[in-house]
Amino acid sequence: MHILFWSGGKDAYLALHFFRESHPKADLKLLTTYDESNDVVPHQNIPLSEIKEQADHLNLDLISVPLPSNCPNDIYLERIENALNKLEEPIDNLIFGDWYLEDIRQWRENVFNEMGYSCLFPIWKKDLNELLPILLLKSIEIKISAVEEDFQSLLKTGESYDQKLVMQLRRLNEIDPMGENGEFHTKVIFKDPDTLDDQPLIPGSR
Repeated sequence: MHILFWSGGKDAYLALHFFRESHPKADLKLLTTYDESNDVVPHQNIPLSEIKEQADHLNLDLISVPLPSNCPNDIYLERIENALNKLEEPIDNLIFGDWYLEDIRQWRENVFNEMGYSCLFPIWKKDLNELLPILLLKSIEIKISAVEEDFQSLLKTGESYDQKLVMQLRRLNEIDPMGENGEFHTKVIFKDPDTLDDQPLIPGSR
């Protein structure tokens, strides 16, 4: 069994897409951490109820892990480990949607390897031109769910993350077009099948 750390945003969706491409029959579950004081995913600013809807749409089991507000790393890791230990099936890999931040990848590998888990990074160092077409398919819509204060003059919560916006971001030096440095966060919205003009969904989404 594999556990994909699911934020509800585009990076987790991309990780799911590329993992499914290489492991189409793998047993997979989603894991989401959320603020137990308000049932919202930190940083992404997505209600847990919407995360559950995403998991239902993908037909994947969701492991939801409550965390205190402004959770320190030791409590985060303790609660993650407790949640994983409750699973009856052996875990093959933990899957993350990190793209190119070396320090974050190294931290994940260090702390989770100490717990006895290996980590996979399906979108690591992939070319932006390989990632963007997946996000611009008709089967999903990407919305900006949160914007760091310094960039709120350039991006708005609720704005569509579409080809026009990506082109604008690529012309700016202030913001990574994928928001990799935390400039903004996103939410994946799955469209109804009857709105897709018969375009097939990506592997793993139904």
